[in-house]
Amino acid sequence: MTPALWEARKEACRQNARQLLAETFVSAPGDIDVNALAFKAGRLTIEEGGLEGADGRIVADGKNGGKIRVKSDLALERFRFTIAHEIGHYRLHSGGFVDRTDSGKTFAIWNDASEEAEANNFAGELLLPKDLFVPRIRGKPPGIELLEDLAAEFKTSRLATAVQYIHYTNEVVALVISEGWEIEWSRKTKDFWPKIKTGRVSRDSAAGERLSGIRGDSGQMVLTPAYAWLEGFEDQPSKDIKEDSIYLDYYGRTITLLWWEDDDED
Repeated sequence: MTPALWEARKEACRQNARQLLAETFVSAPGDIDVNALAFKAGRLTIEEGGLEGADGRIVADGKNGGKIRVKSDLALERFRFTIAHEIGHYRLHSGGFVDRTDSGKTFAIWNDASEEAEANNFAGELLLPKDLFVPRIRGKPPGIELLEDLAAEFKTSRLATAVQYIHYTNEVVALVISEGWEIEWSRKTKDFWPKIKTGRVSRDSAAGERLSGIRGDSGQMVLTPAYAWLEGFEDQPSKDIKEDSIYLDYYGRTITLLWWEDDDED
């Protein structure tokens, strides 16, 4: 699938989620009731427990409804995202019948052209819909703290919140996901002009310093050498970009926000 077709497919997934939300008259984050959305989507009911080695499972058909089973004792944000992801499979991939089992690893798949990434993009829009999300980020400086505040208000995961943020913000920012020392994938806004490096996380970045045990999560936007993350800056060691990185235990991954402020674009 070409990048253009994949972008179109992700937007179709988001639109499907918005249609479901419209049917339940959501007007505030507190109105996003995953149990009600599951039933509205296809008479799907929710049960907890009875899963081994997985966080969620859906078994359903288009005529008789079905059941979403969720691992016991999941944190609220994980519980909600798991249900939203399974609803996504039902709405997008059922073909009349669906039987899917998903784990934490599944919920980290956002950037490849797969059905799991489609269900995650659907879930992100279902729990963090554009009309409610965009007004809450407008005019606010980027940072992990902002993402955590939004995740708390919408009761969803920080990773899903970060992906929504990159999709909808007007700031010149990029999101980088790394697993250990390996950069797994990245997304950037259209005005973020440098190309983000692939391969290994630089030891000169805040994420690299955390991996090296020099310090913990950055805790705020900090200055990082641009060459640590971006191509074309190897001969400009004094050029900086702002970085905020945090390690997410659930996914076993680091999420990094990179930010060019206006005076950094010259």
